[in-house]
Amino acid sequence: MQRRLVASVSPLLLAIALAATPAAAACEDVVPAERAAVQLRDIAPLDLVRLRDLGTTADMMMNGSPIGVSPDGSKLAIQLRRAEPATNSYCHALVVIDLVNPSTPRIIDRGGDYIRYRFQRGPIAYYTAGNPLLIEPIWSPDGRHVAFLKRISDHVQVWVAASDGSGSRQLTSAPVDVEAFDWVPSGQAIAFQTRPKRIEALQALDAEGLTGFVYDHRWSPLARNKPSHREPTEALIETVNMDGTVRAATAVEQRSLTRLQERPDGAFWFSSSAAGLAWSSKGERSRANVDGTLKVRLQSGDVIQCAAESCDGRFSGLALSDDGKRLLFLRRTGWGNSQDALYIWQPGRGVPRHLLTTRDRFLGCRWAKQRIVCALEQPSRPRRIVSIDPTTGSIGEIFDPNPEFRHLRLGPVERLEWRNDRGVPVYADLILPPSRQPGERLPLIVVQYRTREFLRGGTGDEYPIFALAAQGFAVLSIERPTHLSQMQPTESQAERAQLDYGDWADRKSVMSAFATGIELLDRRGLIDPKRVGITGLSDGAVSAKYALLNSDLFAVGALGGCCTEPKTHAPLLGQQGWDHLRTYLYPRYIDDAPAFWGSFSFARNAARFRTPLLVQASDDEYLAALETFTSLREAGGIIDLIVFPDEHHMKWQPAHRLAMYNRNIAWFSFWLKGDPGPFARWVDVVRWTELRDRAARARPS
Repeated sequence: MQRRLVASVSPLLLAIALAATPAAAACEDVVPAERAAVQLRDIAPLDLVRLRDLGTTADMMMNGSPIGVSPDGSKLAIQLRRAEPATNSYCHALVVIDLVNPSTPRIIDRGGDYIRYRFQRGPIAYYTAGNPLLIEPIWSPDGRHVAFLKRISDHVQVWVAASDGSGSRQLTSAPVDVEAFDWVPSGQAIAFQTRPKRIEALQALDAEGLTGFVYDHRWSPLARNKPSHREPTEALIETVNMDGTVRAATAVEQRSLTRLQERPDGAFWFSSSAAGLAWSSKGERSRANVDGTLKVRLQSGDVIQCAAESCDGRFSGLALSDDGKRLLFLRRTGWGNSQDALYIWQPGRGVPRHLLTTRDRFLGCRWAKQRIVCALEQPSRPRRIVSIDPTTGSIGEIFDPNPEFRHLRLGPVERLEWRNDRGVPVYADLILPPSRQPGERLPLIVVQYRTREFLRGGTGDEYPIFALAAQGFAVLSIERPTHLSQMQPTESQAERAQLDYGDWADRKSVMSAFATGIELLDRRGLIDPKRVGITGLSDGAVSAKYALLNSDLFAVGALGGCCTEPKTHAPLLGQQGWDHLRTYLYPRYIDDAPAFWGSFSFARNAARFRTPLLVQASDDEYLAALETFTSLREAGGIIDLIVFPDEHHMKWQPAHRLAMYNRNIAWFSFWLKGDPGPFARWVDVVRWTELRDRAARARPS
């Protein structure tokens, strides 16, 4: 049974949706079924929201994987997840795929709540983001069970499902979230890691509140209205038997969990000379995309460094074969690092062998005996499971979670490459409407700031790229140009800050990428340069903000969060956050600093800024938009601020995602086409019309 979440739609609309789509029935299709071919139709926002997903966002995949490979390499275990906006909930299913007959996955577990990723953010401990946690199913050594993380109440626990589908059950009952787990070598128990002292830390914080909190470095008001607890560094590793009894883990069992110890199978290790990271044969997660030199260390302690040119650069997707003798790795290459080259290396036996190079995105690759299995994303196809022949590099499909997607009409996708005015390589994908007429100049929407995966909604997934194209927009999905400070050796943070923030050099570089891309499309006669909109979340919102203030490229903007302003940002970040930001050349809070804020503050430019601006913010970040909102409203500008409850940065609730998709399409249609289109809400259109008319009255003749 899925736990209902707080929806942002009206009670009446929610009641209608619930009556039309009962929560119990909504999860029946969490696993795709064989269906007859349906008539091709245009894609709609709901199609994107309800896609079946596996794993987490590509940028967070690192070297983890959503694919669990059975010990004999014949089966895979993956968790499928599908959003249901009508009930503002998620459907989950853990399935086993037989590689001999992959078309009929077997469900071995259902249900569970959406598990959000947690991380440390400055002074804020155990911070909840909107991104999903990566669930990595782990098979028992005998292949009879699959262990995984699941939450159905307050805490994330280890669950175990029989691989034949005969049942699943909760195994741990920890008082805090389980953070990591693995089978012990015997396969008769599971070692798991928690931080029980987090309870003591939270209790101490509550006790402090009885006499009042001191406002100090522990605060970040933008995130919480109280100080953060001190996150315990000590982790407790225990072992749970299959009957649920818990005992202290032995030294051997602790090593099986950490995966950072020498193994009797002569495991190889991976390390980056730049960051000193390690990679073991069992798949120890490490930071991905780290520039460095490829090395391995044998069980004996001997280190083998790869001297080939292909072993220098930026790596990700590392995986060792079962015997620990073949290392698979992906290396970024091509124009602006827009491609992945896949290699196989046998340390001590020559140079790595190049297998293939692609613009597509391979994620979470694992060895399954004599083949490689990966998640694959392509610009026009959502993530699916494929196999790679390690000899020929040929790719075969194993499992497509979204077969219905092939019956949706998508606009054509074209990869574009150019340089900005600083000579920095830039690449982007251009998506045109499927019904564009020859010679037709279209309104353009720029979406940021990653474009190497399936073109869903940009970073943060708020701007439905193919659905925008279906509504008559050209869409330019652009990869952020490399930071200027990363394009040359630097010795210190001060030097990097000067390269990026001195005279806003890096934001000017990004703005130039926008300008040269728009000019390219204008020269080709594809777009109307007077009808261009910009979007952005996080770093993308900062780049959009700078371009909106310092160019006439854009007629309208829509941001997923906003805005760094001189009188609100420092207090909202808190002492530690503001001190950190000041290392990037931000002026003191008490200084007027017109040279700095003159080109970077909506509030300071409210009298002249007239571009319509939509901000759809999370409820713990909207405070940062209030100085912008108040200044623009008082000066006669056009700004609409929407706040979504129980969100942080990356919005995670299905009803909110659909509302953002629909509102962004309607917003751009209203301002660039003069018609809000089929996905508009009447109350939004009335409000936008009033904003437009009021701004027109306030404008001097």
